[in-house]
Amino acid sequence: TASLGDLLGPNVELHHTTLHMKPPQTGHPFPLHQDNAFYEHTDGRYIDVLVHLDDTCHENGEIRFLAGSHKDGYLPHITQTPEGECTPHLSTEDYRLEDTVAVPAKRGDVVLFNIFTVHGSYINQTNAVRRLVRCGFRDPANPQISGQSVGRPGLMVRGMRPRGVGQMPFPQEAIA
Repeated sequence: TASLGDLLGPNVELHHTTLHMKPPQTGHPFPLHQDNAFYEHTDGRYIDVLVHLDDTCHENGEIRFLAGSHKDGYLPHITQTPEGECTPHLSTEDYRLEDTVAVPAKRGDVVLFNIFTVHGSYINQTNAVRRLVRCGFRDPANPQISGQSVGRPGLMVRGMRPRGVGQMPFPQEAIA
């Protein structure tokens, strides 16, 4: 949490966690996107943390980043196709996986990136599932606007949650 505090400030809230499993062979390629499209926040005080449960490489679809893209802030995502709603992603003509930097990792490695970082992955071409756990951490003063987990307070892992304007403190009861 000290490293997260260095990046986010003295108050750090766990927003949510997700297990990502990239199945073998057909393996779920993911076009380039920003995680802010899935759980939109007011600003960039949000860090995604990937904990690798397996070694990753090109063959099993390691994470890939578009260098420096976090500096561009939020980018509009495609959420509709002629067929209907789709998973948010950036234009595959303007944002190409071949322009990204691969970040292979060993089991146990941890990778941190900003919510505005453009990233994606190729298909898993191996016979094994590729697994990682993604944890999202934010400054609790960075309000969520929409998306997954909106309105649900997370667990404070460092510092404290500032009281909102007009919000009364919890009552203090004597401990017997």
